[in-house]
Amino acid sequence: MKLLNRKTLNVLLILVITITVSGCIYIDVDTGSFNGPEMFHPASQDLKGVPAEELVVETDNTVADMVLKTNLIRQVAEKSRKAVVSVYAQTKKPYRIHLLPIPIIGSGLPVRVPGVGLGSGFFIHPSGYLLTNNHVIERAEKVNVLMQDGTDFEVIIVARDPVYDLALLKVVGESHDFPVLPMGDSDKIDSGDIVIAVGNPLGLGHTVTSGIISHTGRDLSGVSEEKGRHIKFLQTDAAINPGSSGGPLITLTGAWVGVNAAGAFASQGIGFAVPSVQVREFLDMIRTGDWE
Repeated sequence: MKLLNRKTLNVLLILVITITVSGCIYIDVDTGSFNGPEMFHPASQDLKGVPAEELVVETDNTVADMVLKTNLIRQVAEKSRKAVVSVYAQTKKPYRIHLLPIPIIGSGLPVRVPGVGLGSGFFIHPSGYLLTNNHVIERAEKVNVLMQDGTDFEVIIVARDPVYDLALLKVVGESHDFPVLPMGDSDKIDSGDIVIAVGNPLGLGHTVTSGIISHTGRDLSGVSEEKGRHIKFLQTDAAINPGSSGGPLITLTGAWVGVNAAGAFASQGIGFAVPSVQVREFLDMIRTGDWE
């Protein structure tokens, strides 16, 4: 079967767009299926058996009684600036085009539409390991990160976990130390603690929002402990917008306690982050090679 040439493809895309506008077809993302968190990539072999301190920098200073001066949040934000990056994932995301107004499961013409997904991430170790969300880099064919000084690096995917919506990335080919944020203990925070969220919302670049922890251990999955793994979200009223996914949620001591994952756009002041205790589970499974 011959591949479509560029002219034919352009005509086809124009036709698809035209029919879409007219309401005659339905397009949905072909997400496929997921059978478990066996998402090791080749680079994960380098981490098997290494001590935790070779993968993540930790701190015991998660929260503290502090005088809330007018420039305190500014100081915390400034310290985080160099360690937070914008993540750009080049993808060819699978879609299905249905020639009927109502999609029929399993029907439709599969197509791959090139594009660039954007999100956020942050360094957790000077050697170049970063965290982001799995949904930011899922199906990515190439991933780049952009630092605040304009430096661009290509990264590899070391491992990812769709259940906890986490991904570990690594800058390759660079020997210098990267700025990091220390990991705090999310079990030590509670409702009312002040936090800031840092990320790349809407592709605008480095953005800081502030708020409090609204709730801890929020279960949005409907899955019981006995039935399987699920995220016990930190809920916050610090704004988390599209593109902020994968950025850190940081306390006033400068410790990150969560990976920002989603905002509830049908409401105001409701965002969610994966707690650091579950990030630790993810990292420990990489180090031991022991997925549940």
